[in-house]
Amino acid sequence: MLKIGVRLPRRFDDAGEYLADARALDAAGVDSLWLDDTGLDPWLLLAAIAAVTGRARLVAPVTPTDGRARDSLRERFQALHRLSRGRAALLVVDAPPVGVQAIVEAARDVTACVMLQVVSENVAKQFRDSVSGVVAAADSADGYRSIVETTARDCTDAGRSFEAWATIAMPDDRTGWRNAHAEYEAAGATGLIVPADPRLLDLLRNGDQEEDRVDLNLAQG
Repeated sequence: MLKIGVRLPRRFDDAGEYLADARALDAAGVDSLWLDDTGLDPWLLLAAIAAVTGRARLVAPVTPTDGRARDSLRERFQALHRLSRGRAALLVVDAPPVGVQAIVEAARDVTACVMLQVVSENVAKQFRDSVSGVVAAADSADGYRSIVETTARDCTDAGRSFEAWATIAMPDDRTGWRNAHAEYEAAGATGLIVPADPRLLDLLRNGDQEEDRVDLNLAQG
């Protein structure tokens, strides 16, 4: 069964509504909460989210700059790790090969789950023994398959736990939601990351039903 991750914005108008959305998604059973690429400080946002959630993993985006400042990365991660009671993870973004290795080395100091954002199968293969999983975006399941399927299959065949996440657009309806699950699971994904959307709670709670529940929205707490 595919895991579901939700990508939250790093900008908001009302802090109460923002945190209520995170709490509602956590209560609905999402595996993890991720953040957009740009906006407010991700560590502060995740610290606040940690205080109102109790299940979902909280994924902090890190860059080569973070890897060079190892002490700072260690302190930030340890703070998030404690605030979340062990639910923190790292996602390496926008990193050249040397940058990835620096972050992986730093992450060993904090025993972090480290995932890598990839754009090609070559990069996924190169770091599959160093990271806990990969994240890739593609316009279709076939495009995603070309990036990560071999890497994920090789790790699984070797008996190693390895996460393969697909970043996708929000499906248009319930049928699209079910189709995305089936197509990406067949392509080797172990999880889907979708943007926060008012329809998500209904789909998470009633994904196998045919009728839409328009009474369920985010920001309900």
